[in-house]
Amino acid sequence: MTIETQDRRGRIISLVNLLLLPLFLSGQTLVRPTGLNLHFFEVRSIEEGEIEPYLSNRLNHEWRVDTPPGSDDLLRSQAGDSLFRNERIKFFPDFTSTFYPNGGRVNREGFFADIAPAVNLFTKYRLLPIRGFGLILWGRIEKHSVVSKSKISDLSYDFTWQKEIGRRAYQSNDSTWVEYSIGDGGIVLAYPYGEFTFAQSNPVWGPGYAGQTWLSEKAPSFPFLSWKHRFSDRWTFTYLHGSLNSTFRDSTNSRLYLKGGLPLVRKFVVAHRLDFSPRENINIGFGESVVYGARGVEMAYALPVLFYWSTQHNLSDSDNLQMFGDLQIAVKSFGRFYGSLYIDEWDFVDTFNKRKSRNWMAYQAGFAYLLPFLRDWKSILRFEASHMTPYVYVHRSRVNTFQHYGQYLGFWSGPNSDNMFLAAEGAPGEAWWVQIYVQRTRRGEVSDETVEMQYDREKIPFLFPFELNPETRILAGFRGELLLFSFMRFSFDLYYDHWLRRVDPQSGKRVNSQKFDAMIQLSIGL
Repeated sequence: MTIETQDRRGRIISLVNLLLLPLFLSGQTLVRPTGLNLHFFEVRSIEEGEIEPYLSNRLNHEWRVDTPPGSDDLLRSQAGDSLFRNERIKFFPDFTSTFYPNGGRVNREGFFADIAPAVNLFTKYRLLPIRGFGLILWGRIEKHSVVSKSKISDLSYDFTWQKEIGRRAYQSNDSTWVEYSIGDGGIVLAYPYGEFTFAQSNPVWGPGYAGQTWLSEKAPSFPFLSWKHRFSDRWTFTYLHGSLNSTFRDSTNSRLYLKGGLPLVRKFVVAHRLDFSPRENINIGFGESVVYGARGVEMAYALPVLFYWSTQHNLSDSDNLQMFGDLQIAVKSFGRFYGSLYIDEWDFVDTFNKRKSRNWMAYQAGFAYLLPFLRDWKSILRFEASHMTPYVYVHRSRVNTFQHYGQYLGFWSGPNSDNMFLAAEGAPGEAWWVQIYVQRTRRGEVSDETVEMQYDREKIPFLFPFELNPETRILAGFRGELLLFSFMRFSFDLYYDHWLRRVDPQSGKRVNSQKFDAMIQLSIGL
């Protein structure tokens, strides 16, 4: 056999192996919406004068190639590389300790700590020799132990942006020790013009920074199937169909569950959006979503390109339909401006009639301005205002509320509320981020009585029934993140918390309280 024949044969064998054996897909890292990561994408969008899709349409667990320096959410060490990771499969163990000296966002006083070991499982493949075809499989399990000096009356983050946990697994007799776990994961099948995702995570849709009016990360994660496709540089389509926790037990199976907990009444959310960029610095997004339950998967909603406004009418108007639109404009070397509109119901005839109008809407407007000083820090001034009327996120059929696990899928303060957020931030280095912020949030009440009023076409005053003296929470603080090493991340939040007309969990009365507190968090990975 000649050398030329051997070379030809070698090339053929290599090509066959390339076609038949999936190869490791390099380059992608896990990016989560931390302060440092959001700052990086914001600055890049402003400096280049281009819209960054991550700021308005992302997953809480996003896999990207173009990531901020040192932003990979998977902390790692050299010892861990040799012990837990190879070319095919990788394990990333980490350990996070979070401390609040004065109760944090759960209690109003007393030491509060959350200790959480976790393991990340990750593998990725290139399916074809053509660039862009790949498969990513990932999973994460967190085991949390919460210890408090005072009683934990309810382990939830009411009236604040912190992500909710879902279900607690164990609680001590004196309620000072609580155990819970969080499990997320997914499969991502990527192709040159988009991706299919089957995952448990949080889809985040909307350009807001302090919260989104449509789909936010406030509620616990939920399983969903999604499809994102780029038709061209100007048009992108996104679809998802997810399963929600209704919190309602299905008593029809009571004879089959004599000694165990009853299964839940089924509940689903389906949504699609279309993004149009007439220019590289402008993006217009619009779409629909539907929450429906008490039955199996509705085949009509499984069609991604069907108009749900018409479909919901055909299904006897029993479901909860929403419409949404948002706008972003990036001005090169100046700032990014954005707004969003969430429509639960539109009283078109009386839209501008202040006496009769009862539009069920939430809206938001904000900007991020690149400051002319501290250029080395990439300093930004942020402002955002959000307004939720008393009618949004609720429904006459309780199984169809815009909620998962009792938490709103949209803006974290819920219906009948508003929020104003102001901050100045910067990144002194590639692995640093700091922010000074102040936030004021107000809300009224939403009850069975107000829901009945809105469906009887009665106008409900904003912040009802406390129009003149609503429940108000003011937060002001200084927070930041620092990647100390590739295996260690430090975060902090020093803040003042003034809460007016807060419902006291012991007496049920409304009281005023204020405190200084801090969050100190250290994450170490192997």
